[in-house]
Amino acid sequence: MSDAGSAAAHSVWRRLTPGPGVYAGVLALAMLAAFLGHMRVNGVFACPAAYGGDHYLGLCESTAYGDYDHGAFWFDLEPRIREQARDAEVLFLGNSRLQFGFSAPALGGWFSRQDASFYLLGFSHTENISFVAPLVRELQPRARAYVINADDFFLDHWTAPGGYVATRQDALARYRGKRAWQTAHQWTCERWPFACGDAMSFYRDRETGQWRLAGRNLGEPSGVDRELPLDERRVAELRDVAASFVEHLGVSRECVIFTYVPPQESNRPTMEALAASVGVTFVSPSLEGLRTFDRSHLDRESAQRFTAAFFDAAGPILERCLNPPPTTHQGDP
Repeated sequence: MSDAGSAAAHSVWRRLTPGPGVYAGVLALAMLAAFLGHMRVNGVFACPAAYGGDHYLGLCESTAYGDYDHGAFWFDLEPRIREQARDAEVLFLGNSRLQFGFSAPALGGWFSRQDASFYLLGFSHTENISFVAPLVRELQPRARAYVINADDFFLDHWTAPGGYVATRQDALARYRGKRAWQTAHQWTCERWPFACGDAMSFYRDRETGQWRLAGRNLGEPSGVDRELPLDERRVAELRDVAASFVEHLGVSRECVIFTYVPPQESNRPTMEALAASVGVTFVSPSLEGLRTFDRSHLDRESAQRFTAAFFDAAGPILERCLNPPPTTHQGDP
């Protein structure tokens, strides 16, 4: 081949061969695709969007996202949620069983008829007073009455998310990052639902604290079909902690109600005995046919029935706390 032909062939080959910029671009696209795939499977995009109304994503059951709700309250990351909890006239405290058990139309209906406000301040991961007590102290609630789901609430050890947000120096930055991802998640998933998964998640109503369940349920439904016997030793272990917590709420014991939202295996007798030992009212309706969606949390129909029955019994107590008689002073006519 002539020198001219060889040069021409080399020129053509050079034009057909990708340059460093092309390789860099392909590598960047591959890395982006891998990252998006990771977010779709393990990140926030593994969960569906259910932000409708005024909700935020409290938890996405994916390995890289998980809990956001604890940090939202601890670091005051969501608008108005601390104010709503602080100003509620009745404050509900407890774990996820409280949240799903009372996130029912009967709850809002009762308070609407009373023209009063409420807030569900329960948390996932069987949260207890190790996290809730300091949070409540910081909030300085103005509640006139409290409803406490006594189920494991008076244990005093850090749960995984509670301990993380309260003790880790990197927690604030991480939870701010989780908050930022929700904007992209909402924008994307509401426009292209197929781009997001259906991992189980819950969304919290900023105004009332109620939860909305979204995504697929991996649990096994069950009835509430077994009641455990009274555990007097457990009552003795929890009594002093429960009494101290109640003492510092700033309301009379007549305006503190212990309840128990049952899972498949109900520990109702022990929680009733704990309430009696602390000197507070216990209201936990024992209803036939209650069901859970995962052996642990009441399904929607059962939550509605349980909540309605709870207010049938506890309503008069709460009404007295919400509308106390005028205080009379010595010498008043």
